[in-house]
Order: sequence, then structure tokens, then C-alpha cells
Amino acid sequence: MNGWEWLNQAPATQPGASASPAASPAAADPFQIAAKQLGMNERDQNVALSEYLSNGGVNLDPAVTAWCAAYVNATLKQAGMEGTGSNLARSFLEWGQEVKDPRKGDIVVFSRGDPNGPYGHVGFFDGYNEDGTIRVLGGNQGSAGAVSIANYGQDRLLGFRRAEGAPASPGMPQAGGGIAAGPATGNALAGPAGMPAAPGQNQLAATPQVPQWEYNAFQNDPTAFMRAPNALARPI
Repeated sequence: MNGWEWLNQAPATQPGASASPAASPAAADPFQIAAKQLGMNERDQNVALSEYLSNGGVNLDPAVTAWCAAYVNATLKQAGMEGTGSNLARSFLEWGQEVKDPRKGDIVVFSRGDPNGPYGHVGFFDGYNEDGTIRVLGGNQGSAGAVSIANYGQDRLLGFRRAEGAPASPGMPQAGGGIAAGPATGNALAGPAGMPAAPGQNQLAATPQVPQWEYNAFQNDPTAFMRAPNALARPI
């Protein structure tokens, strides 16, 4: 259901689910599990989507009930982790630990409507776009109410959360920095998790990296490297 979440929605999982989970060493990657469901929507794939939620301990009809939080909870459960046990997106603001340097696969929570109200949206962080908007892999997104990758403005951002001990998804930095190799994340020097530089700030660092073939050409002709535009921003 692509609409407001209701305060009286039933818990997504059994009572007693931990709000401060620790990732098991054997836990699978929730982001990869969630990504396998891309394209499913609450109408055309209602049965398959309902089964996916049920396999993660969530029993609801996605065509009737707002299910973004249910999708995250079900995905975490199938990855061997505990969620919040709630169908409210903002319940994830109390899950795991808060992080300021998000990496691919972290939980991201947004407001919906009144920033101080009870409603929201939750999904998995996929990176930053060049315009600073946040890419989110989640459920109940778009007009079709689908599993998709959608863009959300930072003006709606409430926070990023991460389970303690959770492994990073491939191609994204560990805590403390590193190269962000995910799509459209830019150069690691441009900001946390590859966030693009703001206008007028560190523009050289936001220049895309040089393709391998071009780098090899520079090795054969060192003067070509210095003649290239914005050479200082290129990897050496």
C-alpha cells in the first residue's frame, strides 16, 4: 500500500525482537537478499511478495498495509538478523547504532509528511547521487508500490543505522573511510561514503577516476599525464 503508515498496525514479527541487534558472523548480506526482489510490486506480484514477507516472519497483505518497514524486517530476518518487530518506519531509529558515515547496506530512515510526526519511510542505503540525493533500495516505493531503487532528498533524512559487527557490502568503504566503488558514488575524497562535493567545495576531488586504459597510457608517456585536465584530481 503506497500510503501513510497507521499507528495501530500490528507488529511485523514476534514480540521481544531486539532493537539493538548484533550481526551474527554467519549472517547473510541483507542488501543482496533485498536486491533479488527488485521489480516486484504489491499488485502484479502480490502472492510472491506476500510469501517473501511471510518467510521473514511478517504476515500482511502489501496491497492493504504500508510495508516498507515490513520489507526491511523480513529481509533482516532472512539474513539471520533481528529487526524491530514493528511496521512503523521510524521504529528503525531505535535499531542498531546510529552512523554518520553510511555505507551500502545500512538502514536509512526518512520522514513522511510532518518531520515531527509518526510517519516515515525506511530502506537500505545504496549511495549518493551527484546532486546529493540518496539512493534507497526498499519496498513500497513509487506509485506502483514496488521493490525498487528510488531517490530521496536529504531534507527528509532522519538518520542512518547499522547493526554492530555488520559486514560492509562489496565495493563500499569500511568505517573510517576508503574508496567507494558503488555506482555513482564519486571519488572517495569527495566526502563520506563517496558523497559528491558540494558546489564550490573540493571540486577536484569529485572528478571521476581515470579508466585503466588511460592510466596505462600515462605510464607509457608521463608527459601526457601532466597535460591532462585537472591532473591533480587523477589517481597516481
